[in-house]
Amino acid sequence: MKTTEGRSGQKPPDAVPPRFEISDEDIHEAMKEISGYLDITAADFRELYRYSFRHALDRLINSVRVGDIMTRAVVTVELATPLHEVADRMASAGVSGLPVLDGAGRVAGIISERDFLRHMGTAGASFMSIVAACLRGQGCAAVGIRKGTAADIMNSPVISVGEAATLGEAAALLTQRGINRVPVLGREGELLGILTRSDLVKAHVFG
Repeated sequence: MKTTEGRSGQKPPDAVPPRFEISDEDIHEAMKEISGYLDITAADFRELYRYSFRHALDRLINSVRVGDIMTRAVVTVELATPLHEVADRMASAGVSGLPVLDGAGRVAGIISERDFLRHMGTAGASFMSIVAACLRGQGCAAVGIRKGTAADIMNSPVISVGEAATLGEAAALLTQRGINRVPVLGREGELLGILTRSDLVKAHVFG
């Protein structure tokens, strides 16, 4: 079986991340385990692997749905939740953002760590620079929003996705909008879960 570039007339795809590349040693060891004669070179094998990887990745991102990998146990707050409680809830849950629900239980907005920094007037600052300023006695940047609520700093309207969307569609949405998470809504607008970049990384769509 020969699949060289000269015969196929196509350049092997560059879809294989470095950590998934195979070495000549990997190929030779694999070929030893296959009984019988293989009419294929290591170069042919590598090219075949690259095409196979690309097709497998395409199949993954176009067949697996958001509903299959989303986080269903979502940490949420309400519009009137004080910001200190929002921060406490995010810290306790170990999340960097969460949905804000209205009185009907629908998603009214999203709050992330970036929103806290933006409304503290430190959008361009790093977390450690804020800590350093506090330790130097230069004041607490959060004082200005101490009495605020979730509604005061949330992002709205909400960018959302349906559970039937493919991972490829969700990944494209996060990339195009420059966001790290998106709520997953049902047909009636109810919150079904949340999808984050971490979920996509675990599914090998990013990274």
